[in-house]
Amino acid sequence: MSSATILNIGYDSTHYYLICTPTPKLLVDIGWPNTLPKFAHALKRYNLQFKDIPYALATHYHPDHAGLAEDVKREGVKLIVMENQQEAIANFGTLMKPENHYLPITSTGNIQLRFAESRKFLAGLGLAGEIIATPGHSDDSVTLVLDEGLAFTGDLHPLAFATEEQAEKTAASWDKIRALGVKSIYPGHGPVQRL
Repeated sequence: MSSATILNIGYDSTHYYLICTPTPKLLVDIGWPNTLPKFAHALKRYNLQFKDIPYALATHYHPDHAGLAEDVKREGVKLIVMENQQEAIANFGTLMKPENHYLPITSTGNIQLRFAESRKFLAGLGLAGEIIATPGHSDDSVTLVLDEGLAFTGDLHPLAFATEEQAEKTAASWDKIRALGVKSIYPGHGPVQRL
C-alpha cells in the first residue's frame, strides 16, 4: 500500500482532510451544515468534486464535523458510521437550530462498521490502518490511525486542556493513539502536531 497524500479541504476554522493514494479514498470530517457550496469551492482548489470522493468518516457528530453528512451523501459520498456513533447520529438534530438548515442524517446508504472490521475495510481502499474509539471530547469520538504514523483526531483535546470530567477518558484515548506508533496528529482545529 502506498503512502497517503493528505489534502486539507478545511474552511470556517475546521479542517477536513481528504486522504489520497494517489486518488481520493476517504474524507475525514464533513463540514458545517448549509455550507455545501463553500465545501465544493474548497474542493475546486484541488480540481476535485464530490463525485471524486468515495467515502467519508466523521470523527464525531458535532455541527462543524458532521453538519453536511446528509448533503454529501446526496452527492454520492458513502458515510461510514462506527459502532459507537449510532446514538450520536440519532440525537444530532437536537444540536441544530432552524437557521442552520441542517439536513437530518438518514440511515439509507450508510456503511455500519465495527472497530474490529475497520482494518480490513481500509485495506480495501488501499489504506493501511484502523479506526479506533477515542472518547474524551465526546463519547462518539473516533480516530483514524494510518500505519505510516498519522492520526486524524477531530477534537480530542490535548490532556492539558481536558476538563476534570474528560481527563480519564482523554488520557486513555491518547495512550491508545501513542501505542499505535503515531508520529503526527492531524487535529480538527489548529496545526498538525508532531508527537
